[in-house]
Amino acid sequence: MKRIIATAATAGLLLLTPVGSANAQPAAPGGGVLGPDGYKSLHLGQSEGAAEQTGLLVDKKGGGGCSVYHLRPAEGKPNPGGGVFIESRKGVAMITGTDRIHTPEGVTMGTGLDRVKAAYPRLKKVDDWIFETPVPGAKHGQRYRIAFDDRDQVSDFALEAADRGRCNS
Repeated sequence: MKRIIATAATAGLLLLTPVGSANAQPAAPGGGVLGPDGYKSLHLGQSEGAAEQTGLLVDKKGGGGCSVYHLRPAEGKPNPGGGVFIESRKGVAMITGTDRIHTPEGVTMGTGLDRVKAAYPRLKKVDDWIFETPVPGAKHGQRYRIAFDDRDQVSDFALEAADRGRCNS
């Protein structure tokens, strides 16, 4: 069984769900870099209006202080439950990766646990299949949250603000 990060907008919890990505491979062309502050023109802390104006967001859902969008299909295939979480007062709180996105250190879907540990020496396990690490070079407490499948390969990853506000509870 493979596992992914699927963050519930109101609960801010990680759910583990089957998904495919068997071998570590570089991100597909056409994607971009997630981190240290955002993805392309989308940045942590950016207001919802400014985030919408980037042209990267589609399919708004949610409410109650936390909206969830998907990245446009050209940015790659996300895992179920992934997306861009925007807190009404704090702005963009979390951006999850896709099969076309990678971190500056080269971590993407399918990257092996040993390679992730080498890229992020401060990686800490927070749940059975979930790890967190501070984002290298980040100045405001940003972190990566990374889920692994039963083959110890990345099955989902996200860039998170230090304070996700209502998108955290």
